[in-house]
Amino acid sequence: MKLTEMKKFNLFVFFTMLAKFSVDLFLPVILYKLNYSINFILLFLLISYIFNIIIAIPITKIGQKYSFKYLLLISLIFFVLLYLAVSFMKKSLLWFVIIVILNSLSNTMYYLSRHNYASLALNKKNKSLGVGSILNVTILASIIASLASSLLLEKISMKYVVIIVSITYFLGCLFIFKIKSPKPSTHDSILSVHKKLPLNYKIFYLLEQFKVLFFTLYPLYVYIYIQNTYTYIGILYLITGIASIIFIYFYTHKNKNGDYLKTASILLSILLFLDMLNLNKYLILIIVFLEGLFTRLYDLSITKNMYAMQKSIEGSSYFLYMEILYEIGRIVIISLVWMFKLKLKTILYICIIFILISGFINLKIED
Repeated sequence: MKLTEMKKFNLFVFFTMLAKFSVDLFLPVILYKLNYSINFILLFLLISYIFNIIIAIPITKIGQKYSFKYLLLISLIFFVLLYLAVSFMKKSLLWFVIIVILNSLSNTMYYLSRHNYASLALNKKNKSLGVGSILNVTILASIIASLASSLLLEKISMKYVVIIVSITYFLGCLFIFKIKSPKPSTHDSILSVHKKLPLNYKIFYLLEQFKVLFFTLYPLYVYIYIQNTYTYIGILYLITGIASIIFIYFYTHKNKNGDYLKTASILLSILLFLDMLNLNKYLILIIVFLEGLFTRLYDLSITKNMYAMQKSIEGSSYFLYMEILYEIGRIVIISLVWMFKLKLKTILYICIIFILISGFINLKIED
């Protein structure tokens, strides 16, 4: 059976994210279990985001010259090293620096390459359906990875599954080599991309980083305040993921157009606030199911728009600019909460407020 470009890309996303989620979802919790404080975990994130900006430009230049396919294979090497480092990690400055560097190199190479191939694979006539399929395979990978990893982390050391995870990541990379990737003869400068993008668009994606921070720290909140087991966190991701897949399927097949960003931000922020107020672990399962619905409505709207805005800009330069914009937003947010030494709950409440505000930015959703 001949696979379409979109199906090849989705298989790449599924297998690579299946591997990546096995570390990414639990990293803040792993650091906390090693007796790193919340403030130190925020410092870890801050240094990682700064390092991401430093390496993003040279990584993009290499990808433009030699192909982003090879960067994905190199990211595999750094991911395997990251997995091994996390498996053997001790509480020390040396291990802290090693994890920061490996995490940044692996993630920056992966996501810059992934976005470039997504822009090639997406159906230009119906971005909702294409973006929806990408989100669905990502969510499916997160469900499987969170459940499997949570059980393994409770029972055995992570180092025993590093070979399986590495093979899974490599298998995903193979599908990218089947996607055509013509090299553009010219590349837009960062300044050129900056001038082409409207101000409200930039403001929105800066504010959207509050959502990223919330969901980065949420597993840690669950571990500290609700139930301190990896298994429970895995169950939460399972419930959220099932809700998300159901929602995205019906949304992308039944309602392909429309701007629901404001509605999604309002309902999502309300549900997140209720989640933070209620410490009953069973009621939270119901709340996170609803969160799964409206988180994906929010994500679908903004992701669809991100790829739609790229149509008049050379891909690798555009996604480099977006990566830098994201990291700037995260650095500013983390710096402020780190300097004021805010408690974890306070940080999450602030994130919820800005998730709500982001929905009121006049952002035109295109298809």
